[in-house]
Amino acid sequence: MSDVSEMTLDPFGFEEADDDRSEEDSQPPTVLTFVLGTQVFAVDVHRVQEILDLTDISPLPNAPHDVLGMIDLRGQGIAIVDLAAKIGAPPARNEDARIIVFEFPNGEATTSLGVVAEKVLRVREMANTDIEPVPETMSDWRCDVAGGMLRTDDGIAMILEIERILCKTDTPGPFDFD
Repeated sequence: MSDVSEMTLDPFGFEEADDDRSEEDSQPPTVLTFVLGTQVFAVDVHRVQEILDLTDISPLPNAPHDVLGMIDLRGQGIAIVDLAAKIGAPPARNEDARIIVFEFPNGEATTSLGVVAEKVLRVREMANTDIEPVPETMSDWRCDVAGGMLRTDDGIAMILEIERILCKTDTPGPFDFD
């Protein structure tokens, strides 16, 4: 298959990018900002499939503690993961709460996963100069799931590498506990 066909099949950049991208292609992503607890978070908007009003979440039998359950989205079952628990934030349950549905590559297909956000704020374009590094703590704490920080009108947003939090990997992350 040619490079052109592969790029056409991957319009949102889910596949690993080539190292020979132009400088224009390597610009920081547009982000969606949302609130969990008192913290503002940002995620790459290209991972977002859609944003839904909070609806009833049906429990899944024998699901791991970080899976809240599932919703039915136009005939497709979408697992809802407890992002707040995974990152140590309080759970979101208020009238402004929304479900953010993300789409991730999964072999030849894609998988949709949802999270509950206390409040969805806005979509924002970033510039390279907008991203600040995560502060050093001089402790054992590692934040492999944060791509940096972003100052917004709503406060400092932690830019989450959402696929590293939600997608199962063989290596435990800093928020994974047995």
